Amino acid sequence: MEKSASEEPVDAPNPFFMEHRWGQRLPCRAHVRICVSDDINGAGRVRDVSSSGAFIETAIRLPVYARVALVVLGNESATHPVEINASVVRVASDGIGVEWCDTPARSICEVLGCTTRCAALKNE
Repeated sequence: MEKSASEEPVDAPNPFFMEHRWGQRLPCRAHVRICVSDDINGAGRVRDVSSSGAFIETAIRLPVYARVALVVLGNESATHPVEINASVVRVASDGIGVEWCDTPARSICEVLGCTTRCAALKNE
């Protein structure tokens, strides 16, 4: 006898769930300036980064799909600010998940302008 979908336990994991993020996530502590418009901008700090995007800790509240320009100030090894365009794909209480509009073809650390590991991570 076949089971109907309604007989599945409420807390059973969804067998059709699929993680859509790709790329290895690396811890990061680069400082960023988040620019949406002349009226909406603020500061943030990258928590983790991958070739497809990043999670940014920030107090700015933005909707999913908002387009942002991130001015990455980097860490103490950064030689100059770098601007990267992204789209908000996830909103959390402590920040936003963004996906790069153009996926970089080289190391994300190079793209962010950092030449060494973040000082905050050297002891980890």
